[in-house]
Amino acid sequence: MKITKESKWSRDCPECGGILYYSCERYVDRAESNNSVCRNCRKMPDSMKQKLSEHWTGRKKPNYPKSRRVQSEPTEYNRKCPDCEKVIYYARADGLKTATQNNTVCDGCANYKYEKTWNDIIDESAIKKMRATKAGYSTWEEYKEKYPKKKAYINEVHRLTRKQPLHLLRDYDRLENTGVMGTDGAYQIDHIKSIDRCWKDGVSAHQCADIKNLQILTWKENLDKSSGYIKS
Repeated sequence: MKITKESKWSRDCPECGGILYYSCERYVDRAESNNSVCRNCRKMPDSMKQKLSEHWTGRKKPNYPKSRRVQSEPTEYNRKCPDCEKVIYYARADGLKTATQNNTVCDGCANYKYEKTWNDIIDESAIKKMRATKAGYSTWEEYKEKYPKKKAYINEVHRLTRKQPLHLLRDYDRLENTGVMGTDGAYQIDHIKSIDRCWKDGVSAHQCADIKNLQILTWKENLDKSSGYIKS
């Protein structure tokens, strides 16, 4: 129930006398037993203010705008880059402490020292390892042996489907309204020959996910469609 001035449960604020409205009688009783005041009269105890101040001093608050690690203007928090000895300035003491512990270098040195592409870092073996770990197995071999084969097939089809040039599909622009079953006006990518039928017929995951086996339908068309299979 939305609390409005029409609510029949109310009481006066013990501080300012303003009227407080409640959604049920139980909340009124609890407020009276706790001697609760209105929002305008609430005050944080000085002890709590001190604790919060000590907690956040020198820390970066998550909702605050992020500042660059290297400041344009000199500050009291600075150190030399361990590679080129350029002076690096920091906005806070904790930033300087972390950089010193990690022995970080300046932005200029980082560009050539750590410059790598995603392909350099994540290769096929790493991807397989992540897939196995996510499914709860320690190795790729154990994953292939124990992971339900049909589920693995379905996952592979979905993975390969996302790699297709979907922009070439008819009505591709309608995917802006993509959504799950029951969503009004939602469109979905459908496999003309269903994944289940491809699995039963022994069609490879690559062939099932091929763009020739894809179409864009509304969720209701996808649900109600008859079996329109393509040749495997």
